[in-house]
Amino acid sequence: MSQTSPPAGQPDGPSAGQTSGQPSGQTSGQPGGQAIGIPAGRPGRYNRSFGGLVGAMIVMVVVVVLTWLALGLFRDEAEFEPLPIDYESSVQALVDNDAAIAYPEQLPPGWRVNNLAYSPDGPVFTLALLTDGDDFAGVYHGPEEAEDLEEVLDRLVDENAREGDPVELTDGEGATSTWQVWTDEGGDTAYVRVEEQQGEPVLTMVYGSAPAEDLRTVVGSLLTAG
Repeated sequence: MSQTSPPAGQPDGPSAGQTSGQPSGQTSGQPGGQAIGIPAGRPGRYNRSFGGLVGAMIVMVVVVVLTWLALGLFRDEAEFEPLPIDYESSVQALVDNDAAIAYPEQLPPGWRVNNLAYSPDGPVFTLALLTDGDDFAGVYHGPEEAEDLEEVLDRLVDENAREGDPVELTDGEGATSTWQVWTDEGGDTAYVRVEEQQGEPVLTMVYGSAPAEDLRTVVGSLLTAG
């Protein structure tokens, strides 16, 4: 049987690079439909997009962290200046209302009031001071029946405070009396006096981390009212 010749300009048989029975562009042994020219191991478009998204997220987190740091949002406590306490006016108001208190008549230069409180239940008066060197000095005045000495020492000084030799000190009214001395390993000192006020035993304590000389200065200026 005679074969029909291909049209002019067309080669006889399969073209170069094409095996008989395979479509053009596909070599022998290659599955049908698989594109040629994608190197093995090269990431596809999805992986490249995911990597870019992760990178953008990291940049965003860094920017947010830097912004928070700049705004001070990682500070544990807000910074503010407490309003100063008018010591003389506060004490005078308590004295005018017959409150039972023991208080320094005047504060040494540079000292400031950190807290002043009076509770009619008891009654109990407490005063917290900061010296010009930022050391703490406190005053406690209250009846023994409200809180005994051991409890006051445990709460305000130290559970393991040790008693030393008593001393004779003169207060702001010119009265000389015996004061117990307590200290702890942290350097705190407490001067304690127990006297009657309105027929009841009342505990007065001057204590703190301030030097003993500063605490004695407070004792030497104490006045009693109520």
